[in-house]
Amino acid sequence: MTTSAEARRTTLAAAVGNTVETYDYAVYGFLSAVLAKVFFPAASAGVGLLSSFAVFGSAFLARPAGALVFGPLADRLGRRPALVASLLLMAGGSTLIGLLPSTGTIGIAAPILLVLLRFAQGLAGGGEFTTAIIYVAEFAPPHRRGALSSRVQVGSLAGFLLGAIVVLSLNAALTPAQLLAWGWRVPFLLAFPIGGIGLYLRSRFGETPEFLDARNRPAASGQGTDRQWSPVLLLVGVSVLHIVGIYLVYTYVQSYLIQLRLSAVAATAVIALALLAGIFLVLAGGRASDWRGRPKVLLASSLAVLVVSYPMFAVLASAPPLWLIIVCTVVLSAGPAFYSGVAPITYVQLIPVRRRGRLVGISYNVTVGVLGGSAVFICQALVELTGDPRSPAYLLAAAAAVSALAAFALARRAARTAAPSPSALPLTAESSS
Repeated sequence: MTTSAEARRTTLAAAVGNTVETYDYAVYGFLSAVLAKVFFPAASAGVGLLSSFAVFGSAFLARPAGALVFGPLADRLGRRPALVASLLLMAGGSTLIGLLPSTGTIGIAAPILLVLLRFAQGLAGGGEFTTAIIYVAEFAPPHRRGALSSRVQVGSLAGFLLGAIVVLSLNAALTPAQLLAWGWRVPFLLAFPIGGIGLYLRSRFGETPEFLDARNRPAASGQGTDRQWSPVLLLVGVSVLHIVGIYLVYTYVQSYLIQLRLSAVAATAVIALALLAGIFLVLAGGRASDWRGRPKVLLASSLAVLVVSYPMFAVLASAPPLWLIIVCTVVLSAGPAFYSGVAPITYVQLIPVRRRGRLVGISYNVTVGVLGGSAVFICQALVELTGDPRSPAYLLAAAAAVSALAAFALARRAARTAAPSPSALPLTAESSS
């Protein structure tokens, strides 16, 4: 049986890889205005920013392909080989972006290479997050699966926070000209030592007990089509708010605040404060799901996001004082953060052990491919097309509505399931005995 100390160490090893992944996404998002000038210098400010966001989205388009590679790898060879390979590809791609010449140096080849490197990172991302949450859930004691799995999401928010701190420090230490000339490279190059730490930690642990047990047991007979597709559809529905909420509030809102005439330093500092609060909310969400059950917590938090989205964007659009901007941003991010502490363990619980790598990976990453990168692009496009700075609220509210319906369906499914399969975890609160 896995000890609590071993579960904590494996959780840290899994979470560090997600820190690298989201650190890179965060850095790109926070530097999107600078990268637009580096790689799209001939475009207007608005078009250049849209182009930069489009490149940001290219990594998400690659994630389903990554899931097709890393998902079967995790199911056939094991969770750990998939985690090591995805981390190597992610850290390597970020380092190469930091070394990439600008458009002014090599012309059109620069944005083309940027897209290719972002695509490679998307392949890595297609195996990183879902394999990490599977790895942790299969090591965790039954009564702490929500709490420990939420720490993988904490690793993701820590990556956002680390990216915010690095970009904030660069903005404070460098002039705009220095940041444009070479400073933007520094955050990407820092991914190399962070990835090295993650690889060291992951090299110290073996396979999960559940994976080894399933590999040594005969495969169960096949299930009907309805029973195969129902969990997948529920997983996709639950993931909508998780994906849109995290990338919208922690990536797009920073550039949104800059467009509302906040300085880059102030906007990044606001997001850093929201991320700091979000880390504690993610942990609280995971713990609450162990106590109250996943469906109830998912439903309550998605309804909260649905209610607060428009009022918070309306206040932000009115150009309030800085203290109120901080309050509104923290409140706006609170619901998605709390929700994201529950969603990961829910994905794992919906799928049996033998098919987790493939079905969780492909289902989640197809949704990320459609909604993750496009969320920031759609928000910016809505503002550009309508001229209404409140319009991003509609996307966040729509995501919350979809996930609320999925959580309701999940609650009904959990109520009908009297005796869960031993290869899939129960969705209701688990005993601490």
